[in-house]
Amino acid sequence: MPVRPGQPGKAPFWNREAVQFLYAPAFDFAPIAGAREYRFTVAPAAGETLPFSAPQPTASLAPVWTRVPVGRTTLTVQAIDVRGQPLGEPQRRTFHRAAPFDATYPPPALAWRESARLALEALVHSPDLRCWFTTGEPEEQFHLYRYPYKIVGAAAAALALYAAQQPAPADATAALQAARRAADYLLGLCFPADAAWAHHTPTYHPTRFRDRLKGHMSPENHMTTSGAESGLYFLTLHRATGEVRYREAAVRIAETYARHQRPEGSWPLFVRARDGALVTDNLMVPTMVVDFLDRLERETGLTQFNPMRRRAAAWIEANPVRSWNWQGQFEDVKPQPAYENLTKHDACDYAIHLLRQPAPTAAERELALEILRFSEDQFVIWAQPPAERPGKQSPDGVAGSRSSRWLLPCVLEQYRAYAPVCASSAKLIRTFLAAYRTTRDPLHLAKARALAGTLTRTQSNPKAAGRYLTWVMQPSGPMWFNCELLAIEAMQELSAIDPATPAP
Repeated sequence: MPVRPGQPGKAPFWNREAVQFLYAPAFDFAPIAGAREYRFTVAPAAGETLPFSAPQPTASLAPVWTRVPVGRTTLTVQAIDVRGQPLGEPQRRTFHRAAPFDATYPPPALAWRESARLALEALVHSPDLRCWFTTGEPEEQFHLYRYPYKIVGAAAAALALYAAQQPAPADATAALQAARRAADYLLGLCFPADAAWAHHTPTYHPTRFRDRLKGHMSPENHMTTSGAESGLYFLTLHRATGEVRYREAAVRIAETYARHQRPEGSWPLFVRARDGALVTDNLMVPTMVVDFLDRLERETGLTQFNPMRRRAAAWIEANPVRSWNWQGQFEDVKPQPAYENLTKHDACDYAIHLLRQPAPTAAERELALEILRFSEDQFVIWAQPPAERPGKQSPDGVAGSRSSRWLLPCVLEQYRAYAPVCASSAKLIRTFLAAYRTTRDPLHLAKARALAGTLTRTQSNPKAAGRYLTWVMQPSGPMWFNCELLAIEAMQELSAIDPATPAP
């Protein structure tokens, strides 16, 4: 079954930049005047040619898809006139036919619960977080602190989660104090009350790491999803410490969102920090804001932001759910025009949101499962990665482009950084688990297990023993511990639903 196939004049073709497909695609080939039908010829790099005919050039490849072998494939669509003769020049598209799920992946290296415990302990005691036990200031050598909203915030949350474990670690008190230092440092960076985006945490460090902040990554700029992500971290600190200042920080972030919400329900994605002027025309896909407001209500009982959350969810339904433009929203990749940098992150967040409802409707369930199929179709690599990359790659995309180094199965981050990241595996694990809880389909659980198994095997890397490698490859790259934290939380969720981990 095709994933959200385009229809001329009705539904856009979202896949113009895509390079791989697990499910039968349909493409935006132009109709030819005088054509009676169109002859499709699917030519795999190896194997037989697979022809079929259809009345429209935009028909999906479903009639032959199950016979297309994994690998590079060339599609030719030729218009045919009433006499059965070719009409005009053929249209072509080359793509990678993705490998399907295989149930024979290696077992995990560790039980899920032990894997998560080890990863959290290794992260907390890593050199990256040492500064929060000592000076309370980021060290220059750990240059990812240039993104304070997520890196400082994730450090604080990881330390708080570690301290909250039961039985309590021997250094739980020290870890909780380190969590406070990190969170308070982040609070000290928040925009002042008279700024356009008051009380939000900055995307880019305002005074340090200038040699690393180039182009759009300027302290003058602000990505507006930053507040929601750091707001989630502040709520974690409030839950761990009970200290009201972290709850108040989250509430102030929500109040600023309320002031800036557009009538249609979303927010500008990329703005100038001091006055809110637009840097790009992109609007935020506000799934993280919805998630943040969901949790804010659950943990504080505040209902004043519910109308804002409903408007944001309605905007998602009216826009990416219809256009399928699940655009990338990453601080290190400049926002792109529609469909040029798709990702599964915000799409999966919305699927999880739908499936988390007390009683999802049939339509909500159907949409969530379609989003899951899209995410698997475009970003999961079960085997045999594609050779091509979609569009110009970011520096991280270039660094991770050698697929022979990837640890499989894995999940790619975004079109412009087409490389496997542990946070991407975590997002698919959580989405497969949400689908499993709703449908009880064991295939969803099997897929979550397979992706989690790869993460456990990354923990044996001697350069970061015990930690989940951010870049799921050998050798790996820089450690983004916001990504590690997402992987830890996904593994904890898996251990709760699947305590009987398959034996190593």
